[in-house]
Amino acid sequence: MKPNYTIRLGRKEDLPAVMQLIQDLAEFEKAPEEVENNVQQLEQDWHRHGSFQFLVAVADEEVIGMSLYYPRYSTWKGRCYYLEDLYVKPAFRGLGIGLALIKATADEARKAGAIRLDWQVLDWNEGAVQFYENLGAKVEKEWWNCKWRLRLQ
Repeated sequence: MKPNYTIRLGRKEDLPAVMQLIQDLAEFEKAPEEVENNVQQLEQDWHRHGSFQFLVAVADEEVIGMSLYYPRYSTWKGRCYYLEDLYVKPAFRGLGIGLALIKATADEARKAGAIRLDWQVLDWNEGAVQFYENLGAKVEKEWWNCKWRLRLQ
């Protein structure tokens, strides 16, 4: 049975549920100890600094999924958007909610003038890789991630 859900822009009152989804995603990705963020930091980075936007999937007033994204720039292509996280609670997977979230994210990126939506997927997450390839995305396997931990002074 397909639940009745809506996709909408996130609001301040959604941030605790989004933080829980972030923690759930970290558990799924086998890295819960890596989460240093919290609801207060999310709110500050979203509201005060405009660091990101987010969409939520809501069913019966419960946030069941989210998409968190922000603008980026490609020197080769121009304006793009980066999808940091796309997550749907396990009980609601396979019902088209992830597809609706990623399409709504792409719509937001298009409205902002972006020509591409970028994201990462773990190589062992075969279900997600297949989902993205079925969407028409190219999964690039030749690029390696680099992360430099910066300390605020």
